[in-house]
Amino acid sequence: MNAHNWLDWTNASVGGVGLLLTIAAIRQATGAKRAAEEASEAIWQREASDSFSELKGAAEELVLLLQNEQPSAAAVRAGDLVARIPQDRARFERFLLADSDKLKALELLFQKLAVRLSSEDPLEEQHETQEAIDRVFDAIRDLNAIYGRLLARLDEETK
Repeated sequence: MNAHNWLDWTNASVGGVGLLLTIAAIRQATGAKRAAEEASEAIWQREASDSFSELKGAAEELVLLLQNEQPSAAAVRAGDLVARIPQDRARFERFLLADSDKLKALELLFQKLAVRLSSEDPLEEQHETQEAIDRVFDAIRDLNAIYGRLLARLDEETK
């Protein structure tokens, strides 16, 4: 075997080893990218569920303010919900699916309630107050259902 053939075989071997290492590195990088995407998705999912848990808590505070006949504080809390719901709906739209329409309805409910509570004669009669409390309880139920669905999807994805 002459030196020229030996050098050709050595170069071919080094090239083959380099190709195998490159393929292994690409495969590993692809797996790492997939894992990073899954982790990012789980973080967004967790953030969405935390956000809707906070919305539910704000709605529960609103009920307490209505029950304690504090219309001005309740109007502020309802206004907070009106500002926050569309923001969270847009931010977490890919996780909400059909719940997006439900959130639009809740936003409208809180908007009407905030306007009513900000008026000169907010919920003057007991039945008006009870009706508002009942509507907010319905909204809490809806927010709790959305929160539960987000948690269920998070649990499915982390398994």
